[in-house]
Amino acid sequence: MILLDDVTLTYPDGDSRVTAIDHVSLEGRPGLVTGITGPSGSGKSSLLALAATLARPDTGRVVVDGVDATGLSAAGRTALRRERIGIVFQQPQLLPALTAREQLCVMAELGGRGRRARRAAVRGRVDELLDAVGLGDHADRRPAQLSGGQRQRVAIARALVHEPRVLLVDEPTSALDSTRGAEIMALLSRLTRERDTATLLVTHDLVHAGALDATVEVVDGRASLVASPV
Repeated sequence: MILLDDVTLTYPDGDSRVTAIDHVSLEGRPGLVTGITGPSGSGKSSLLALAATLARPDTGRVVVDGVDATGLSAAGRTALRRERIGIVFQQPQLLPALTAREQLCVMAELGGRGRRARRAAVRGRVDELLDAVGLGDHADRRPAQLSGGQRQRVAIARALVHEPRVLLVDEPTSALDSTRGAEIMALLSRLTRERDTATLLVTHDLVHAGALDATVEVVDGRASLVASPV
């Protein structure tokens, strides 16, 4: 579960501050995909940054899997992201020299000292995850040998390596055609249900709204529920 409880976020602008997020409350439930929509510059990316604990709210709380992230240090928030949050960026951001399998294995090495057993367990899940996103036969291919949709699938699998409780996805279909975009949305919907993650997904493309369980629209930093969870 992820809860944004009456959060606000402002940025400095000369001698004053600009409000990016204005008293927004939002809940993402396990097994459901909650879409965040709205026009460009409305605050969608800022809201996702708060959910990812990459930005600290001026007021309000961000609770991730029962942990109030607003009370954590920078190191504590980093650990929370590493262990409980998976992030899929708008661009896959894969390392060119690594194969699909190696992209995921690198994530297994993150986690600090004293976690060798856990890293080994993560490495053991790599091939299972690649199978889950339909790339079991492409594990040894590098990004240049994969299509745009396949690279996005690798990025999704990579975000799930540590079995996060929360999955945050930023515009996953923006660089894909409608067919590949629909496939990615269907994949995210299926994986969310199967792995019981609470998924928040930023999108401007409502043609894929059928893959969303709930939709929140953000306009001028304020959010309103458009479609309720099923």
